[in-house]
Amino acid sequence: MSLLVPLTIAALLAAVVAALLPDVARRHTPGSLAVWPAAVAAAFAAAGLASAFAADVDIAGAALALLVVGLTVVVQAYASRNLRGDPRSRSFFALSSLAAVGSTTAIAANDVVLLAAGWTIGTVSMIALISTGGAGPQTRIAVSRSTVALLLGDTALWAAVFVAVASTGSVSLAALGSLDATSATVVSVLVAVAAVARAGSFPLHGWLPATAATTTPVSALLHAGFVNAGALLLLRYAAVPSTVGPWVVAAAGGITMIVATLAMLTRPDVKGRLVQSTAAQMGFLLLACGLGAFGVAVVHAIGHALYKASLFLGAGSAVEHALKGRAIALPAPSRGGAVVGGAVVLLTGAAALAASGAMTHSAAALLLFTWATAVIAGARIGGGSSPAATRAALLAGLAAVTAAYLAVVFPAAEALAPITAAAPVPPGFAVAVFVIAAASGFAARGSGRSADRLFAFAFSWGRPPLPPTAPRIDTPWTPAPADGPLEYRRF
Repeated sequence: MSLLVPLTIAALLAAVVAALLPDVARRHTPGSLAVWPAAVAAAFAAAGLASAFAADVDIAGAALALLVVGLTVVVQAYASRNLRGDPRSRSFFALSSLAAVGSTTAIAANDVVLLAAGWTIGTVSMIALISTGGAGPQTRIAVSRSTVALLLGDTALWAAVFVAVASTGSVSLAALGSLDATSATVVSVLVAVAAVARAGSFPLHGWLPATAATTTPVSALLHAGFVNAGALLLLRYAAVPSTVGPWVVAAAGGITMIVATLAMLTRPDVKGRLVQSTAAQMGFLLLACGLGAFGVAVVHAIGHALYKASLFLGAGSAVEHALKGRAIALPAPSRGGAVVGGAVVLLTGAAALAASGAMTHSAAALLLFTWATAVIAGARIGGGSSPAATRAALLAGLAAVTAAYLAVVFPAAEALAPITAAAPVPPGFAVAVFVIAAASGFAARGSGRSADRLFAFAFSWGRPPLPPTAPRIDTPWTPAPADGPLEYRRF
């Protein structure tokens, strides 16, 4: 462990203390002094990443540590304005710094006990952060659901630690490859449960949608950093020689990715859409880990964290931007332009794949999802109502980014985590998930009874059930019983 790691953790602990100090100036948000030592921790984490690159040792871990600490600083700086006047601000700054301590400890750990300890510190801190969303019924649902699911995952992880240490006689992560067949199966399944719970994936998916009720800074930390930790856990336990765990992870990820994508299309609220989007992205991340593509999963986690943090921090102005967009009269979209836009990205991606040989990658089946998403984006840009010159420029940029990802980023991603999984899931599973996802997407855009049932299923995904005593609601204007969850009591 590099000296920079304990320095980073010490600076984060100083941030926890600073958040609890009395305020010297009333114009400051209580607890916002934590931003300064957290910024020092980010500097240490950046130096740690540079050191990892120089020594070519655990680059993925150093990158994830910088991501966690850097995002904590950014979100805390945002919260120093967003939470001004909020009596819970001091708790937010202290708990967010403590969550970063737990995550950094888990990332830097060389043994299973220290990793689990950091993992649990992060879990407890995040549950406490979710509880700062207020005393309303939605926050209570979020706290209760997250407590059950996340502590279940932590219990599974500690059980895996106990079995691994009892079997190998060592706490070192390097000893996991020597587990006997029975112990390896038990450890891999328990670790899979812990990763699935943290990612908010099926069948432990109910807690993540409920957290939409919490504050924006907490949502940003939760969706940009906390849920991505499953990739790190699976990376650290990749040496466990068992086929069962990867199948559990891949199956949970595939199901979640398909259904959460459909659920995202049914949500009318901004944060609800973002939450389901996160669930779908975490499903893709778990699927990548199940296939043994840990480098791809790490790159995806970093990209998702940066993008989703910006979306959550800007969620407050999303409605305003949408209303401004509706007020502008735009020409009708072009169907021919949509065909051209999709074709340009499709052909560019095909050329990039042929030139780079990326299809020989062990997890090349994952490219189907990225490529298809890029083609759809190209069709939307080409068929948009913007001026032709603007659409052409956007298409050129999208085609270049797509080619760069398919030909450069995807094959090079494994350099971040050059670890071969002991028993990965075959690529054909990812192809099957892609086919089912495409078919369900087309079905959801159709009409008829099947489409309506699919919409109802996706709409109820992850939502608390109606009370069993709820009377039938005959009109849209009749409220549900007063004892039901708040989201069912809207007029």
